[in-house]
Amino acid sequence: MASRERPLEKRPHGSGTKPVKRGNRWYMQVTLGRRLDGKLDRRWASGATPEEAQQKARELQVAAAQGMLPTYERLTVGDWLQTWLQAKATKAAPTYTLKLEAHIKHIRESLGRVELRKLRPAHVHTLGQKLEAKSLAPSYRREVLCTLEAALERAVAMELIPRNVARPVKLESTPQVRKVKAWDAQTVSRFLEVSKPYRLYPLFYLGFATGLRREELLGLRWQDVDLPNRTLRVEQTLTPVKGSVHIGPPKSRASRRVVSFGLDVVAVLEDWRVRQREEARILGDHWQDTGLVFTSSTGQPLHPRNVNRDMAAIIKRHELPPLSPHGMRHTHATLLAQKTKQIELVSRRLGHARPSITLDLYRHVAAWELEEVALPLSELLSPAPRTLN
Repeated sequence: MASRERPLEKRPHGSGTKPVKRGNRWYMQVTLGRRLDGKLDRRWASGATPEEAQQKARELQVAAAQGMLPTYERLTVGDWLQTWLQAKATKAAPTYTLKLEAHIKHIRESLGRVELRKLRPAHVHTLGQKLEAKSLAPSYRREVLCTLEAALERAVAMELIPRNVARPVKLESTPQVRKVKAWDAQTVSRFLEVSKPYRLYPLFYLGFATGLRREELLGLRWQDVDLPNRTLRVEQTLTPVKGSVHIGPPKSRASRRVVSFGLDVVAVLEDWRVRQREEARILGDHWQDTGLVFTSSTGQPLHPRNVNRDMAAIIKRHELPPLSPHGMRHTHATLLAQKTKQIELVSRRLGHARPSITLDLYRHVAAWELEEVALPLSELLSPAPRTLN
């Protein structure tokens, strides 16, 4: 009489497939949840015996439950950058998102097809070399690498990769002295004289008088201007975004500041407000009340390209030295630094995070620092104090 076969033991749900022998080892498959693409994450465990294979499978399950499971996803750097950018775009300003998109374009050209888990510092170093070959500015190359480092840092937090391979890679380049374009006082006076007939004359005047950025000038509201006390608050900016404009907060905490101005600015702004109110009265219901100081003839926000266009036209017509709207800021800072010899004061007025940034930009106008300390040895040895101006 044939012996009855021993019935198979029923395995618990989720314990994996039955161990099978292949060659000299036993293998079994276990499901550990779902991958990033939504498919089931199935892994193989092996051992010299069925029991050892089952033990390996249990270890995989425990590691998955603790979030310590190594990833074997064939996720490329390009795919991850896209996922990371989509998450950032939900919280970041549109202008910042556009900047990240430009950075990621450079990264994907070089590393887009590399598997995220196979990315190494050598890949990042090669990216830096390719960026340098494109003759991109060192500061911009650093921004691109910083974007990659930030994206990889998030991948580490998500346990997609064990470490951030971009962190140890540093750019090796010759330090470059930043040069800014600015006008002298005579040129500024000439420009303001010939620009009086133009609609944007008050904007130009305020730009040279306060050193506000173009985006800060265009985002300025009447509620932020206190004419009796001759101050204004920088509370928002207006920036271009794909043919339109975006109004949002200033670029940094230091940029949110109070800026004082003189009686001449009060007179210019009062005249401008009278003209703007007259335009609103004439248009009636067709006037768009945005509350902005500088608007179009219908009250709508001004696009930054209008400022660039009008300034360039005035400069060309009257044969003045080239200068961009941002040059008004540099000109103000240069003239103020030469007049006051107070870099820290200039820094606060410009909204720089640190005086060192201001000093780096306007070192060429800080020659008095060297003159002030060029003292003869006899005076250095003298006990009498000397106050520097």
